[in-house]
Amino acid sequence: MHNNDETAATTSDPRPPRATRARRATRARRIAPWAAGALLVATAVAVGVGVRAHGDQNADEGGRLLADTDRDGRVTERDASEKDVWTDSRGAIVLPNVDDDAERCGLPLPDGQRLPDEELAACHDGADEQVNGAADAEDLAPLRVTPARGLGDQARATVTVDETAAPHTRVFLRGPDGAHTPLAEDTELTASQLREGVELAVEATDFVRDPELWNGLVDVTLTITDGDSTRTDRVRLRVAPLLLTHDLLPVDRVVVSDNGTTPEQAEREGHDPDAPAEPVHEGEEVFRAELRDGLAAAGVDDRLVNYPTGGDHWMRDQFITGYAVAPGPDGEQRRISVLLRSADVMPEESSQEFPLRDAGRPIFSVFRGPGVAGVQEYREDRVGDDERALLWGSFSSTGNFLVAPPHTTEQGAYPTGRVLYGSDGAEAAPDAEFTRLLAAQGEQDPLAVDTSWLGVGHIDEFLSFVPADNERGWAALVADPELGWELLDELVDAGLGDQPVVRGVAPEDNPHPEATVAEARQLPELREGQRLATEGVNAAIEVLTTELGLTDDEIVRVPALFHRLEIPDYPRQDIVANYLPAIANGLQPGTDTYLSPRPHAPADAEGRDVFQRATEEALAPHGVDVAWVDDWQYAHGVGTVGGNVHCVTNAFRQLPDDLAWWR
Repeated sequence: MHNNDETAATTSDPRPPRATRARRATRARRIAPWAAGALLVATAVAVGVGVRAHGDQNADEGGRLLADTDRDGRVTERDASEKDVWTDSRGAIVLPNVDDDAERCGLPLPDGQRLPDEELAACHDGADEQVNGAADAEDLAPLRVTPARGLGDQARATVTVDETAAPHTRVFLRGPDGAHTPLAEDTELTASQLREGVELAVEATDFVRDPELWNGLVDVTLTITDGDSTRTDRVRLRVAPLLLTHDLLPVDRVVVSDNGTTPEQAEREGHDPDAPAEPVHEGEEVFRAELRDGLAAAGVDDRLVNYPTGGDHWMRDQFITGYAVAPGPDGEQRRISVLLRSADVMPEESSQEFPLRDAGRPIFSVFRGPGVAGVQEYREDRVGDDERALLWGSFSSTGNFLVAPPHTTEQGAYPTGRVLYGSDGAEAAPDAEFTRLLAAQGEQDPLAVDTSWLGVGHIDEFLSFVPADNERGWAALVADPELGWELLDELVDAGLGDQPVVRGVAPEDNPHPEATVAEARQLPELREGQRLATEGVNAAIEVLTTELGLTDDEIVRVPALFHRLEIPDYPRQDIVANYLPAIANGLQPGTDTYLSPRPHAPADAEGRDVFQRATEEALAPHGVDVAWVDDWQYAHGVGTVGGNVHCVTNAFRQLPDDLAWWR
């Protein structure tokens, strides 16, 4: 901070915005990144989180610096108190201006060029020193210098930002005509301007990424010099955090892969995601038709958004959706939608110019625009390490991230939900800089759940969330290998063990086309797979009950059947995959209908799929219906591990009117 005062501020409680003293001991992990960032600022500039910055401005003299400290969307005299601190109840907020309101980042480029990943991601409204129209101006946080009295004609003033925040912010002078001019630290405001009062605006050019470098706080200081007299005034802002959406929010549109259009084609030729996409893969036409039927049954828009992947159809692995929000006038809230790119470095495909999975690029080239931002974050030293990418790279896919819906535990409240991801805390873990970005937001406290027992390592292979008629308002939907085994046992006991264990699948697409239910129960890969999966799921449930406060009544168990993977010369051992389509790997459209993969399990005496019947019976008490979607050919039977409905879809979701994370 540029502090012209002799008296340094004293450090009080360097805590993150949502922490309280009662939660501090029990939630040390949650507040550690924010505390560390605050202590860094306190050491460097003698001002930390929650610390009152010194200001000696006399209100009678005017010339005060004000921001929207009371968060009502306006700068008024009500903002004059406690304006130089940031707490749960007071402190201005600024959006990260990383969308593209003027659509100046549009593609294609001249001569069909392809920008490297870093250059593609770097283009946004905050990347230049211009305010790109009225919509862009709304993404800035207003400041005001009140009219000063009693100044000499030679009085001058400067507006500066603390040195930690300066690389991530910009201050503009707003003229009478509404035009915005960048205000450099050495630019002086004249006595005439100060007497009339000055309108300013702060732009944040990024989210917090590393709290040890910047914790998101912005201290703006007004210094007025009049002859031998110097006085200062200061306001504090915080950049709005990147918050991930949870799956109980209503679906606006479901996103699927346009397998016939590559990301490169979309960049060179342009791409309309609303245009029809011809099916390319086996089973794709059936999948799309049943997916649309399920969406219609759920009462949501069944028009699919076609995202160009060129065949990399694992849509959930390309990006995850989020948003950022700040107060606006008249009770409205300023917001941007955010698409966070997967940090997946692909083996033998990555280069220094194009390090990340190519199918993640359309978040910038196709979808970034007014009110929509694209963000990426990854460790550069992972590029070129093909062995690590082969063994552990899939843990960085965004399919390995979920958000538990809003809830409260004894340790604290999570009004925007809590991020969950698969990791064993060692090698089987996502990109460390990606998870650091999520943790640095200070609101959704990412929680690791061990998924190293899964071949693909994704948490969505056994867990999702559904609405429920309970106090919490939702329940966890969890794969239960033991229940799946019990259903097979019941069929054998009922004399129905001679039927195929997999029904309705062509022999060439069936791993054991001749296996009966009775025979499947004796297959070593199934018996061992069930054992490994049971241990993994039970350990995960223990974490969920402890950290999320879930009770048994808030866990809906659905049948699952896993098999152990046997991959020659592959170093990872004792790993499993879903033998039958994973019911837990479905799409929740934000209504009381759950879109589940069709399990193709054996039938009971009435001819009903026993896994479907058990799932419907488990969800019915919670008021949830099921729409079944056949994804066997399109997703489940693809490759070594496969995937299901959740893996091959993504969703743009409707955000509620009130997203005030600061309350």
